[in-house]
Amino acid sequence: MIVIGIPVDKNHTCDIRTAAYCSAEAMQPGVKWGYCASKECGVGRSTFVHTALKDPEVTHVFNIDSDVVPPPRALKRLLDYDLPIVAGIYPTVTKDRKTWSFKMNGDSDWQSRDIPLPESLTKVTAIGGSTVLIKREVFENLEQPWFRATYRIEDGNYAIKEDEYFSFTARNAGYELFIDPTIVCRHYNYGEI
Repeated sequence: MIVIGIPVDKNHTCDIRTAAYCSAEAMQPGVKWGYCASKECGVGRSTFVHTALKDPEVTHVFNIDSDVVPPPRALKRLLDYDLPIVAGIYPTVTKDRKTWSFKMNGDSDWQSRDIPLPESLTKVTAIGGSTVLIKREVFENLEQPWFRATYRIEDGNYAIKEDEYFSFTARNAGYELFIDPTIVCRHYNYGEI
């Protein structure tokens, strides 16, 4: 079974388009979806996964953010790769720069939108936390919490976000991270970036 997990804020806010996508996917056999409310995204992701893995039938977790909508058939396309960790991509803004939700070649910054995207499945060094399909075995082989953010005490900003932490720990455990750059999602909180 595949579970789609959405971390939501304490007000249980989820874009209706994201909920519609998840509901449509859950009409497929062996797919369910749910959410976990928390004050911080990493806490929501880790708590959702912890709860989902109590069911021995769960084989994959598909993380989607509450304001991101994958294109049709994204889940099936990612499943067809049969990889431990594989993701679609979505636009975002980082440090006032338009970026994509992945890092390549150990880059410290997220991939600029000014650089052409790869054309097919690509190994990367970090992935954003949404539209990521992760096999159960990955979680079973990593320490909890799987998603954790750390902050700089001097300014309260992120030192490392929860998706970067997951990417780092998964790579250190020997897992490779892949993106399919043809699976481009909508990121509604950032409009049409």
